[in-house]
Amino acid sequence: MNYKFDFKGKSVLITGAASGIGLETAKAFLENGADVYMTDYNGEAVAEKAKELFMEYPDSVVVAIKADNTKQEDIDGIVEAVKANTGRVDILVNNAGMAHSAYSVNESREDWGKVIDLNLTSQFFIAQKIATEFMIPQKSGRIVNTCSLGGILGIPSAAAYSASKGGVMQITKSLSCEWARFGITVNAVCPGFVETPLIKDEMANEKWMAYMNMRTPMRRLAKPEDISGAILFFSSDMASYITGSSLVIDGGFSAGS
Repeated sequence: MNYKFDFKGKSVLITGAASGIGLETAKAFLENGADVYMTDYNGEAVAEKAKELFMEYPDSVVVAIKADNTKQEDIDGIVEAVKANTGRVDILVNNAGMAHSAYSVNESREDWGKVIDLNLTSQFFIAQKIATEFMIPQKSGRIVNTCSLGGILGIPSAAAYSASKGGVMQITKSLSCEWARFGITVNAVCPGFVETPLIKDEMANEKWMAYMNMRTPMRRLAKPEDISGAILFFSSDMASYITGSSLVIDGGFSAGS
């Protein structure tokens, strides 16, 4: 057993990689020797970040891919980009998603559909495609889905978001049962509130920040690196017998005040 992170020779696909948890996770895998594919709907941003990371890690393959994960043709395009480079995906970090807040009595069917489509449906179909094209033929793979504390706790004004993340927890369990026989593990990380662009408006609110710091036993929000370490663990040999699990990373928020 190798008790150090070593991803040399491994290819990692990270969705939503232009900022936040996705970007930090890309850095962490590159630091540990992996080749990294970074996808994001913001093509310019992900290309710029990939360029910066390649300058820092010139011995690794770093590929930026513009992709709207809600479009099957874009998912197919991700696969083609991989086949044109390393030709394999050993680890999928299913991270792309969106935040959404609305009182349930005001929720629109259109907004509900957008949240479910990106946060839940696209995660399933990306996992399906990557498993079919790469991991099942390889008889090995690691999939780490980004879930949320919102998939565990009821959060006011977040019915669509909570439903989408609760769904992520369930597909994590279902896929883990189906694909274990192919040497594929499927797990999820469930962050609490993380300092990322997704909650920039809330972070600008002093009263909200004061409440969150008081409500969280560790008295701070998470940082992206608090989440990326758990993703690397699930992706490593140390987690080879863990599948169908969801790890809460919330500074004690869900444990009590």
